[in-house]
Amino acid sequence: MIVHWIRGILTALSPVFHGGSEKTGSVVLLNRLKFLVDGKPTDVPIVSGNQVRGRLRRLLARDFLDLTGYRMDLSQKSYQKLYHTIFAGGVLTEVEEEEAGTVDLNLKFRIIKYVLPLRLFGCSYANQMIEGRVLVGHMLPVCRELCEYIGVDSNVSFYQLIARSFQTRRDELRAPREEGEEEEQAVQMMVEYECFAPGTRFVHEIALETTRESESLDLSTLYRAIELWRMKPYIGGKGAVGFGRLRIEYEWPKPVDSGEYLRFVEGNRSEIVKVLDELREAL
Repeated sequence: MIVHWIRGILTALSPVFHGGSEKTGSVVLLNRLKFLVDGKPTDVPIVSGNQVRGRLRRLLARDFLDLTGYRMDLSQKSYQKLYHTIFAGGVLTEVEEEEAGTVDLNLKFRIIKYVLPLRLFGCSYANQMIEGRVLVGHMLPVCRELCEYIGVDSNVSFYQLIARSFQTRRDELRAPREEGEEEEQAVQMMVEYECFAPGTRFVHEIALETTRESESLDLSTLYRAIELWRMKPYIGGKGAVGFGRLRIEYEWPKPVDSGEYLRFVEGNRSEIVKVLDELREAL
């Protein structure tokens, strides 16, 4: 096995919002992860690796299907399952008892060979799993508290990187008035939440586990995923209202581009379509 580490610095060009499950009053807090800082447990805001992995998977999946010309009729359940498998990783499902121990190795190997998004990010289908080849780390802010974890010095505390933002929602619908009743005022609600301030830098790492035979194609496929992300450089929520824009910069272990990935998809389009149809039938 060959392991390549791709390390990047991602810089927030607009506020970045990645909310967690906790609230303080009416304020939605940033997602946090506990670190030991000077021997004390400290909850530091981060952007989770799952958020980044999902972003890369969806961008690469859409690009892959567009390049192959594969179309899905999402009114059909089989295509819905295939869509979920490619774009979200799928789920393990129950099978008939007599088929529980059956593994279609030929189909599995062909999925790994031809369906590059699933080879890179993995999936679950029927009673089988394909392990992905990339390990995606958390986006860790460059701050004083995390210096020993990220290897980048900073005199700025993460507290100084957190901003507050809010939005209002106005309910323009009013109940019909009865004769003699006063007109109701539209209801206006305010939602407040934490976000990373523009200018916040994040250290991010991706590990690619590959083999000598597939090394160059795997690197090219991952490069394509990040290239697509740089074309649409957003992360987290509220991107439609100006949040989450990044400057994305990675260092690669060797010269690489997306050319090999593009040539592979072009040269194997018919076989890729066959494998996708077989996968759809197996779901």
